[in-house]
Amino acid sequence: MRTKRSLVQIYLLSLVALSAIPLSIFGYIWIAKEYDGFNTQSEALRNTYIESRRELLRREVDKAMEYLDFKRSQLNRQLYQDLRQQVAVGLALIENTRKEFAQESKQQQLARLRSTMSSLSFLGNKGFFFLFDEQGTTLLPPMHPSGDTRISDKTALKSFVSQIVTATGDKKYDFVEYRFTRPSDPSRSDRNFSFVYHYKPLNIYMGASVYLNDEVARVKQEVIERIAAVPIDPNNSILFIVDSNGNQLVNAYDSARVGSVMPGVVEASKKVSGKDNSLFTELSWQAGDEGEKPVVSYLRRYEPWGWVLGSGVFLDELNVRLADQRADLQERVNEHIRFIVIIAFVLMVLSAVAARLLARSSARGFDIFQQFFADASKRSTAIDIAKLPFAEFQHLAEDANFMVEKRSQTERALKLSERRFQLALDAAQNHLWDLDLQTGYVTVAPSFFRMMGYEVPSTPYAVAAFKHVAHPDDIEIIAAAVDSWLGLATGNSVEFRVRNRAGEYHWIYSRGDVVESDEHDQPIRAMGIMTDVTQRKRMEQELLDAKIAAEDALHAKSQFLSSVSHELRTPLNGVLGYAQLLQRESDLPSGSEEYLRAIENCGKHLLTLINDVLDLAKIESGNINIVRRPNNIDDVVTSVGDIVGQRAKSKGLDFVLDVAADVPRNVEIDEVKLRQILVNLLDNAVKFTKQGKVDLKLRVDPSRQQMLFSVTDTGIGVPEDKIRDVFEPFRQVNPRDGQGTGLGLAICRRLVEAMGGSLDLRSEYGKGSCFYFDIPLIEVDSHYHDNDVDESVDEQELAESVAHFDNPAIIVADDVAVNRQVLIGMLSDVSSDIREAANGLEVVEQVKERAPQLILMDLRMPEMDGLEATRIIKKDLQCNDVHVVMASATTDETMMKQAIDAGCDGFLPKPIGMDALMKVLVDTCSVVAPEPEPSVVVSFPAKNNNIQAPNGVVESLHKAVEVGDIAALGDQLHALRQDRPEFIAFVEQAEECLRNFDFEGISDLLVMVSHEADPDDS
Repeated sequence: MRTKRSLVQIYLLSLVALSAIPLSIFGYIWIAKEYDGFNTQSEALRNTYIESRRELLRREVDKAMEYLDFKRSQLNRQLYQDLRQQVAVGLALIENTRKEFAQESKQQQLARLRSTMSSLSFLGNKGFFFLFDEQGTTLLPPMHPSGDTRISDKTALKSFVSQIVTATGDKKYDFVEYRFTRPSDPSRSDRNFSFVYHYKPLNIYMGASVYLNDEVARVKQEVIERIAAVPIDPNNSILFIVDSNGNQLVNAYDSARVGSVMPGVVEASKKVSGKDNSLFTELSWQAGDEGEKPVVSYLRRYEPWGWVLGSGVFLDELNVRLADQRADLQERVNEHIRFIVIIAFVLMVLSAVAARLLARSSARGFDIFQQFFADASKRSTAIDIAKLPFAEFQHLAEDANFMVEKRSQTERALKLSERRFQLALDAAQNHLWDLDLQTGYVTVAPSFFRMMGYEVPSTPYAVAAFKHVAHPDDIEIIAAAVDSWLGLATGNSVEFRVRNRAGEYHWIYSRGDVVESDEHDQPIRAMGIMTDVTQRKRMEQELLDAKIAAEDALHAKSQFLSSVSHELRTPLNGVLGYAQLLQRESDLPSGSEEYLRAIENCGKHLLTLINDVLDLAKIESGNINIVRRPNNIDDVVTSVGDIVGQRAKSKGLDFVLDVAADVPRNVEIDEVKLRQILVNLLDNAVKFTKQGKVDLKLRVDPSRQQMLFSVTDTGIGVPEDKIRDVFEPFRQVNPRDGQGTGLGLAICRRLVEAMGGSLDLRSEYGKGSCFYFDIPLIEVDSHYHDNDVDESVDEQELAESVAHFDNPAIIVADDVAVNRQVLIGMLSDVSSDIREAANGLEVVEQVKERAPQLILMDLRMPEMDGLEATRIIKKDLQCNDVHVVMASATTDETMMKQAIDAGCDGFLPKPIGMDALMKVLVDTCSVVAPEPEPSVVVSFPAKNNNIQAPNGVVESLHKAVEVGDIAALGDQLHALRQDRPEFIAFVEQAEECLRNFDFEGISDLLVMVSHEADPDDS
């Protein structure tokens, strides 16, 4: 009899047949949409491609045009600067010649200058010097435009001299532009650009000159090389430049065609119009063996040089891309067709397979039920519902399983009770052990052996067997623990290592106690647990490694800051040194004095900022040293109060200094750091207080042996949410005010902590703040001995006993030539016997040749550093009379100590100031520091000859100038402008000096007005 199909099979086959029709319709629509989308996308791509390339081409050409304009405009400015610098070099040469050959006649000196300057050149040998006297006689003619010889044509020289004399007139110097006409080619002229200086001591005109044609050609070549070096992407744009004849100057696509004519560019450039002289056009480019290709180009004419700049992109790339996309489309359509055919075939196959599987599944379900009924009579069993194919079978299985479940509940409850205790131990990762102290056999929980990868022993085993798996270093620890129980110990805990089956050691923590004793109270049994603490040990090691890494990072940070300090101070040495040297010159151009003072003051301000950051870094790394010495606390607090009190008074604030009567006067403190903390806190209080008062209080706490300081103001206060930020480095309550770096309070807190105290803040926003801190109170005898005074007396006596050197021999050792020249310039008024050395080896050789009185030794030099050279001079050569002063931008205390240990007599931190250098000369060579020639003359307009200011303000400003407090100066001048308008002339002059960081100008102004102060304000 034929087997009938099941209902499920009939439904499945019908579904497959019905799904074939919509599947075909869906495939047709899918393919049609692909074609429509391709056509739309292709058209949009073409339009977008061309439009986007237009903007790209315009942008590339505009950038190149901007670069041409920049280089062309930069040429004149650079020539102005270069020629001015060369004239300065020439003047220095003249001055040195007059000074060195002062005994010679004027004509001999001029002959030397003519011989020397004729060989000098600059700007790539294109620049030259010329000389002629006031009568028009040419001493050193200018160079011929060809650059081979100097001009000998008298007519041309006469015209050149006449124009320069007329242009300069009564001025000492001026820029002059002149055109030389070549006799061989009258139609051609060469532009000459010169900077001329009238040197009256010799009645001569000296100038530095260059021909512009050479410089323009050089700049053009530089522009061409720069643009040609720009990397290109042929898929985006290709930049090119042609000259007025169509010759290619730059071809980023094919550099081999540079110099050849680019077809079509000259004709197209004639059509350029508009305000920017630009044009979009299509050109044909020669693309190697492929022949000519169409290119969309953007052209722009650069009129000053007659160039045409352009950028282009190949159109055939677009066509290639469209062809590739069409091929991709066809491939996708083919894939869609294949996909639909495969889906249809798969559906038919799946239908046949599914029908067969359904029949098998039904048979398997019945087999499961038959097996269940056969097993249920023998044992507790259940039907796996997940294996049944249909829901009806599953419902029947649930009922059958429910009947069996009741019988199984009792058995499961019993097994659960038996394992509960073991599970608790396993969950806590504790392994029970039981030791028989009489036999030495121990029983350990099976979980321990499974954890270690060993087989679980069936009987107890000897403790001595542990030596085979225990770490050799820990065997004695295990034996000692067992011995301790035998010695009536109440309990112990030990840690040891045990090797697992894989050969890895686990850290085991074992704790236990004696649980049974015999009739003589001798222990016979001990029990305890063992826990695997390997992870904890690993974490402890990681923490230790992290600590070591942090210490290494801190050391690296210190080394980095030391290097940064050296690299920042080294260029500042040249900047500040040359600024000080130039201020000593008497013939500086008008206005240069203020610029030099501004440079020097800005450099000092930058040096202060560098020192602040390095101070904070030293404090954070624990390298700050607290030097406590006996001091009178009244003197310290009063001196701080005098400085800040004047600033508070200038703002109309009351300043109250309150020192309790029970405060000991003579204490041991670090006076420098305490003064730094108090000045910083009081400055902040004055700065942020507009009206009211500022208090400084000092109390003592005898019970804790602490000095208690507090600074209270009635200023703006600190918002509650900002209080935690004020002591963080580089954090400010109101960063928008632009004042300070946010380091002051951070440094104060760390200094207080380094001194053994703590700094904190109480504040109410809008009402004021109170900063309070405490430091240890260390009293000293009222008749303490001031070592500093004795040392200063001894040094004074020693200085008086040293022989006086009228012209001391000095060696300046530094691997940086600029630093050597700065020091030589500073020492030129003191000594003429100055030698240079670029490294330690040269210093040692010069000392062997002739010992000097003083060596200014740089720390870091090639071949041999300053420390090694000093050791050789002091120890090997036994030159103890030679004073060696180490000069370096590295200022950490460790390096300074190494310098002293090597034999140095002093240490000069870079940048080196004139005052510090003179002090070294006085201390080492008994040189009387020369009075500097007045190079800066402070003059005021005639209308301000009667400038006045009140005496109280003058004294306050004097103190602010002495400490360099810019903020206090500004506040006091602002208050004087508002409260006393009759002194507006004085305020304007002082504010002008302050804007230029001209503290010397302010000091001179204060000296002048101190004799004309208002009597009513005395």
